[in-house]
Amino acid sequence: MFDQNSSFGSQSPLSRQQPLRDNGVNGAAAAAYLGGSALSINTDMNLEQILLELDRLIRTSGITTCALLPPNHDICLRMRQIPLIISQSMTPMQTMLTFVEKVVYMLYKSNTNFAFEAYTGFLQSLFELSSEVEKETLSWIVYANDERKFNAPVMAMMIRHEMIPLEEYDIQLAKAIRKSGEEKVVQYAVDLLGMCLLSPSPITFMEDHALTLAALHEIQDPPSSVSVLMTELKRIVESPYKSIEKNAMDCMEMRMLLAEWARLCQYPVPNQRIFRQLAKKALQLTKDTEGQSFFFRLCTETCIDHFLSFKSLSSSFQKRAIHLIDSYAKLVAYMVRTESRDGETGKVAVGSRALSVMILLLSQHHETRGMNFNQKAFMRILSSLYAELSKIRNLVVHAGLLEAYSDALYMLQPNNFPGFAFSWLQLISHRTFMPQLLAGNDRQTGWMICEKLMLALLKFLGPLLDRNILEKSTRLFYRGTLRFLVVLLHDFPEFLCEHYMVFVQVIPHSCIQLRNLVLSAFPRVMHLPDPFTPDLNMDRIPEFKQEPLLVKSYIRELNTDFKSAIDKFVQDRNEAFHGLAQQQLITERPDTMGAFVLYIGSKTASSDESIEKLPAIIAYKRLLKVLPPEGCYALLNAIADQLRYPNSHTHFFSQAVLHLFATQPEEMKEQVTRVLLERLIVNRPHPWGLLATFIGLIKSPGFWDHEFIRCAPDIERLFDNVSRYIKRTA
Repeated sequence: MFDQNSSFGSQSPLSRQQPLRDNGVNGAAAAAYLGGSALSINTDMNLEQILLELDRLIRTSGITTCALLPPNHDICLRMRQIPLIISQSMTPMQTMLTFVEKVVYMLYKSNTNFAFEAYTGFLQSLFELSSEVEKETLSWIVYANDERKFNAPVMAMMIRHEMIPLEEYDIQLAKAIRKSGEEKVVQYAVDLLGMCLLSPSPITFMEDHALTLAALHEIQDPPSSVSVLMTELKRIVESPYKSIEKNAMDCMEMRMLLAEWARLCQYPVPNQRIFRQLAKKALQLTKDTEGQSFFFRLCTETCIDHFLSFKSLSSSFQKRAIHLIDSYAKLVAYMVRTESRDGETGKVAVGSRALSVMILLLSQHHETRGMNFNQKAFMRILSSLYAELSKIRNLVVHAGLLEAYSDALYMLQPNNFPGFAFSWLQLISHRTFMPQLLAGNDRQTGWMICEKLMLALLKFLGPLLDRNILEKSTRLFYRGTLRFLVVLLHDFPEFLCEHYMVFVQVIPHSCIQLRNLVLSAFPRVMHLPDPFTPDLNMDRIPEFKQEPLLVKSYIRELNTDFKSAIDKFVQDRNEAFHGLAQQQLITERPDTMGAFVLYIGSKTASSDESIEKLPAIIAYKRLLKVLPPEGCYALLNAIADQLRYPNSHTHFFSQAVLHLFATQPEEMKEQVTRVLLERLIVNRPHPWGLLATFIGLIKSPGFWDHEFIRCAPDIERLFDNVSRYIKRTA
């Protein structure tokens, strides 16, 4: 062991550091300097006495672990006293370095687990006071060619306290094994790996010792301890997969390949040739599709286990776990690039296979862990995989992988995996994911995928917002959805313009701001007229003669017989239709009501007949007479959903609202006003057609004379404020 007076840092600049205070030539300064030297000697003596007392307390305390050490124990008091004494030294850096040498000596001289833990924790606290001393000490532990440092319990304890740079230490230990091959070094490595990997609570993973394991594996005639270690590690790796047919594949070899790949990814300037060689080796190792799926499963589970094993996000262990996930994602991408079987289809199949394995593992974790399910690990691996796959330049392969990734996200939608909801929202709102779908070469496929994902999002959110009390998580998810829609509204308004109907069908009526966001979209090439313009005449605006582009998938909500009846009614206006319509819509389903209102309205919007004779208006009036109040409210809301940017539909439905208000009884006038007003009193944005229609409504003769405007002081103040606002902006 060490000589107590040995100095492993004697050649360090710190050892020769001058006193930190002024040592000028005048007499007072000289006296102070001489006095300071005496003070430093006294400080060193005091520190040595306290350290000896600390060692005695540790040996005689009878405590087995630092967790049982009370904060006011003499050991803790001595440890807190030492930094104060060091700070009073005339040469604190030199004093610190000398004292740390003695602490290291005490650490390596110890022979109990409590002593290892106490001295290691104390040493760690001293390192926090001086990064230079930490660097000097660790450089000896990692790089020095000194057999005295080969103490497995000490090193294991320092690794547990995250004091050792594991990657660099793995390199140096592997070099020592290959260079000397001495039994002492080999046995030290075996003991250290056993303590780190085979203990009941492992403190590292095999990937952290990849080079050391490789060096031990290369020994020609290994000692029995090496064989026992390798056999035990192989048993641990293969134990979760005993029931799986692996076709003679070596799990240990797969783990070592992943470890080698992760280590290679740490270099700042990667070697592409080596990357391709390792990816090719992985493809050869897996042999067939089943073997490839098993390889992806083993690697994914390894990454997830690494991530979930450590709680501290700031720890070096957690950083290495994240690096392993990112490295695995890069490995999958290189396997896609390297795959040569079946051309481009084979490349896409490799990526799809990796995604399928991730979905299955996420499903298993989500089901088995329940409330303890951790979504962060899967979010990281999916986002990293997307980032790596997006770098593939082959257009056909890239398009296939993007579609496969989108399908994976659709399968992972929150309705299927509520515990993954926040991560799922973050994945679909990635800054490059939606743009690749919406602005890609295959617009039809990309927009269809986006519609599916948006519907999955809104179908999950809708029932949550219908509850009387919104939980904090629901409010956060709703806020995230709003922000996502704002981005779509700004960057891709045409997408919302064409798909608005399928979205508003699944948005609850209580989510007015969310509904307004979708309905406020208008084509980027259009310049909206000012809705507050006095005497605004929609008939003079050319855009009101143009029919809007929209997807027809909303019609699926109408069954075939009902749709045929609507078409027949538009042609011959038969009275029998009203009974069928009442029967179909009495269920008050918003999606069916919305589809009916838009479908029959679009059939008659371009007609030159007077508005009261149009089939849609006739049907609306009849339904307002026979439907219950809830049904009438749903019908009026469905009409208000069509008040968007200037187009033929907005023109027709705006005229329909004004006509219904003018011809319906007082109760229905109040309903019409309520539907429009409740959409305007929320935060912006507000659809252009909604604003223009409401302004036309309040400017209609006799509007301010209705009783419902003066029914309550709050309502009266609300209308007065709206009136003043409109007059001020007009």
